[in-house]
Amino acid sequence: MASTFFGLNSAVSGILTAQRALNTVSHNLTNATTPGYSRQRVDTAAAPAYAHPGLTTAVGVGQLGTGVVATQYARLRDGFADLSHRAATSDVGQFEARGQALSTIDTVLDEPGETGISHLLSGYWGAWQTLSLQPDSAAAREAVRQAGDDLARGFNDLSRGLAASQAEASARIELGASRVNDLAGQVNELNKQIAMVVAVGQQPNDLRDQRDLLIDELASYANVTVSEAGAAGKVSIAIGSQLIVDSTTDTAGTLAIDAAGAATVNGAATTIASGNLRGLVDVRDAVIGGPDGYIAQLDTLAATVATAVNGRHEAGFGRDGGTGTPFFTGTTAATIGISAPVRASVDAIATSGSAADLPAGSDVAVGIAQLQFLVQTIGASTTTMDGFYAQFVSRVGLDTDQASRMAQVQKGVLAAAEARRSSVSGVNLDEEMTDMVRFQKSYNAAARMVTALDEMLETLVSGMGVVGR
Repeated sequence: MASTFFGLNSAVSGILTAQRALNTVSHNLTNATTPGYSRQRVDTAAAPAYAHPGLTTAVGVGQLGTGVVATQYARLRDGFADLSHRAATSDVGQFEARGQALSTIDTVLDEPGETGISHLLSGYWGAWQTLSLQPDSAAAREAVRQAGDDLARGFNDLSRGLAASQAEASARIELGASRVNDLAGQVNELNKQIAMVVAVGQQPNDLRDQRDLLIDELASYANVTVSEAGAAGKVSIAIGSQLIVDSTTDTAGTLAIDAAGAATVNGAATTIASGNLRGLVDVRDAVIGGPDGYIAQLDTLAATVATAVNGRHEAGFGRDGGTGTPFFTGTTAATIGISAPVRASVDAIATSGSAADLPAGSDVAVGIAQLQFLVQTIGASTTTMDGFYAQFVSRVGLDTDQASRMAQVQKGVLAAAEARRSSVSGVNLDEEMTDMVRFQKSYNAAARMVTALDEMLETLVSGMGVVGR
């Protein structure tokens, strides 16, 4: 039969296990607001029973319980919730980056506004209309030259604004790729630390939390695939088809995105399907740049205005008797400007279709003023020049609105994924307080058991064997 001291071991195991559970509750409570922290729990099991002969029967072997043991410090995490959360994070990153870039362009457009191309075009056509009524008026000629200069500068400014947005996107892409490489390096280092802790049979829960937080941030930049293989606790991370973190070789790759938007990891081509980098590359290379981008459309309009006006202006005669003089130079929004002769003298502005009609001839001025209403093929549209620009502004607005709405939608999806993950990994203060009371009672009960056994031993040691003395 087991001695009285045997019960002390069981009681002590209860004290130690309850103490560990209380320490874990304390760890949970103090990290309730720590970003990326996952709730931990002490898993317990009955200690291996002691086979004691004759305990329950006179001849058989009895199984005597020996208390409780803490089997592990479990980290509560749902892998599927992580998958959903990271996918939603990538989508939010993509549409937020797109929305932010487009909102900047929307500000640059200034439509409707006094510096917007719509207002400047209207002013330009109006100036020609006024000049057609007073072809010999120096003031009206000056107004045409000033309106043309304002329009050209408006194209120049808008083109510079779009180019600046492109340059900003490029800078953000470079910074984003650099941050991805930095995060991959940190994940690789944590992989090594986690493997060392796992190798000695412990659970590196807090290190895993730090690693998952880094992976979450990585997912905001690009779509990632995370895989854990082997018992060492390391993870490999792929962007597209290429590993940016290779747990088998303990190496972190280098992500690069070139000026054409092609992504590589260690020089091998890969695909970034979502995330902040996808959004920025799309904005830079397809929304602002590219054959159908904003800059190309603005260039098309600027070229159309210059070609149409110059075609009629060069056929006319200025007040100085000159002919063949272009009103505009340049063929893109970035290069368009009023010609040197027109800049030098308002008398170079052609208003008459023949020298004989000077200075009262105004058919050229009328023709240029009527260009405002000329329906023609501009790019892929058949419309007026004002209509083409209105279509351009509408496209920018719709693109911005769509990106904003998609970002909001994806934020809702992310919030749902976050709630799902938090329901498993998050620290619930009410639950922790309940556990604290529960484990405190267990601790007190085990301690009381020690007291009871101590009193039993006191009886044995001091209260027995005194009969007859």
